[in-house]
Amino acid sequence: MVNALPHPDVWRADALAGWRQPVAASGWDALDAVLPGGGWPLGALVELVTAAAALPWRLLLPALRAASAQGQVALVGLPLQPNAAAWAAHGVAPQRLWQVQTQALHETLWCAEQLLACPELALCWLHAPHLDMAASRRLQQAASAARRGAALEGGDGWPAPLVVLSRPLPSSGTSAAPLRLQVAPDGPAALAVQVLKRRGPPLARTLRLPAPWAWSEWSHA
Repeated sequence: MVNALPHPDVWRADALAGWRQPVAASGWDALDAVLPGGGWPLGALVELVTAAAALPWRLLLPALRAASAQGQVALVGLPLQPNAAAWAAHGVAPQRLWQVQTQALHETLWCAEQLLACPELALCWLHAPHLDMAASRRLQQAASAARRGAALEGGDGWPAPLVVLSRPLPSSGTSAAPLRLQVAPDGPAALAVQVLKRRGPPLARTLRLPAPWAWSEWSHA
């Protein structure tokens, strides 16, 4: 579900900001409750800092499933590739996956920018180990420029793609992404999610989301 939001330019520092753009539900009620607008921002950069490139998979699974139902899902520069059969079992349509292997940061950025210009793109997940502020700003601008005048696959689709950047720990605190999360395993069946940056007050507590992990969902590139 996509929620249309008002367009405030100013927000209270002690309250969650409204969001200029639409959002898509993350699939996690506890996470949506602490995100501005109540979900993943569309047409904006979401940064996930993690110890393993594939770790965000469980966090993103509901969004991946929703995105593949209405458009293409692009995976750019991930060191691990999806096990198509396992992903299909989770509801992510293999025929909707675009997998792009890159060797250098400039290739990853260029590919992401080209993909974001595709009107059928619903979600782009890229992995970039070393990203400075200028490159982060470039991605944010490309994500913002990808906003569409019409939704994908009818009026209920997303009017802009979800753009996710995964980065390894440790990661610099400088980023143009309006939303940054740190994702870590919390035992074999859960994720620990910290909100590092959002439009609104800091969030001191760590979210714990029930998300069992299985390496069989991935294979080496």
